[in-house]
Amino acid sequence: MNLIRSLISVFLVALFAVSIAGWFWAGEKPSANVVGSRVVLVLCGLLSVGCFSLLWSAKPGTGEEITPSQNLQS
Repeated sequence: MNLIRSLISVFLVALFAVSIAGWFWAGEKPSANVVGSRVVLVLCGLLSVGCFSLLWSAKPGTGEEITPSQNLQS
């Protein structure tokens, strides 16, 4: 489970870094485009931080494991 969390975390950190780079890159555009670009980049950055915190605060399930033979009997 931690391997999957780590891989998703790497993706979220990369997404956040791209959002920061895009913020500076959008500053060179005309003013109408800057506002739209920065709104989307801020939302993307906030959502990636929120997903990162939810990902690592989730507790693994404590469900009972079902073997293939138990699954066939049901």
